[in-house]
Amino acid sequence: MSPDVELLVDAVAVVDDEVVPDAWIAIAAGRIQAVGSSATAPPEAGLRTSLHGATVLPGFIDIHLHGGDGHAFGADERANTSAARFHLLHGTTAILPALATSAMPALRAGAAALGGCAETEPGRARILGLHLEGPFISPERRGAHDPALIRPPSAGDLASLAAAGQGRVRILTAAPERAGFGDLARAAAEAGVLVAAGHTDATGAQLRAAIQAGIGSLTHTFNAMRLVAQREPGVIEAIVDTGVSCELICDGIHVHPALVRALRTLAGRDRVVLVTDASVWAGRPDGDYQSPHRRVEIRNGAVLLPGTGTLAGSTLTMLAAARNYAAFTGADLPELAAVTSGNAARLLGEQHRLGRIGPGYAADLVLLGDRLDCAGVMSGGVWALPPQIETLADRRRDAYCLPA
Repeated sequence: MSPDVELLVDAVAVVDDEVVPDAWIAIAAGRIQAVGSSATAPPEAGLRTSLHGATVLPGFIDIHLHGGDGHAFGADERANTSAARFHLLHGTTAILPALATSAMPALRAGAAALGGCAETEPGRARILGLHLEGPFISPERRGAHDPALIRPPSAGDLASLAAAGQGRVRILTAAPERAGFGDLARAAAEAGVLVAAGHTDATGAQLRAAIQAGIGSLTHTFNAMRLVAQREPGVIEAIVDTGVSCELICDGIHVHPALVRALRTLAGRDRVVLVTDASVWAGRPDGDYQSPHRRVEIRNGAVLLPGTGTLAGSTLTMLAAARNYAAFTGADLPELAAVTSGNAARLLGEQHRLGRIGPGYAADLVLLGDRLDCAGVMSGGVWALPPQIETLADRRRDAYCLPA
């Protein structure tokens, strides 16, 4: 018996496009060592943990979120850790925190605070780098961003932010129709930064051309973009005519469920990337809130600028986003694993180590119950939320937990 191996048994594991009943997963040194089913003999282990038929998915990966539980990413080390822990306990094992449009000194300070974080620390989600949502966006499609702080595209400004972030800026959201965007995109490519089109007034043709020139994704698809019309399909043209990845805030507030279904049809399961765009106030109830730089009101789960209908992020978690996506589309478990984890890992170039249950991959796992409730979270081979054995032992297997 190997004392260093933990063996998870009696699981329903989602492995690529297959749902494996009666599965076992062997874990050691923070990684998955082997995966099998009752038809194959598991290795010896020092610890054997029964999951009582729980469904196991790769841990969720959120590439666009600003904070949670009252803490803003980029504020300081304590805030980074607290927000990352909040999301970990809701099944998100890896994150790409986003910084919204701010004055350049504040953006540099936020980038430095996130860039200096170790990827892994006990008790919080992996911090894979950072996402700059601005400041090179469209004033016309600014959403809740401060118009006074929006800047024209500048390769020099990007270089200073990348340096402050210690080379860990992974995604830059910018508006491709703005003058100077070409130079900005070339500078981003040289720095290894993926450019996403967002907060943009670009036409469909402009978006399509920018994607063909190298843009890799759309930031919160449909939100803060030119409206779709019968003779100007806008972002629909880009989705249909290219292979671009599409972020989606699936809270039923940012995007109507019918449009969620339409995006799934147009883009397919391999291009939808669920994100939360979680605000500082994710996890908090309805009410009025004040941060050092902004006042917001939360009404029926929607985060709004006071007295307006302008959305300012969300109160969403990836767990809730997955549950909504399943309800809106009827997606099966393999598709949920793709849109909550696998597609994001591939977009970031992390598909060799994250976003999959397989040998050599990080032991980042989320356990789900009957109603897609969180029944346990493992991060790097350590239980952040131990399996809820009492709940799991009484659970019934339904269509989400057994293959059809």
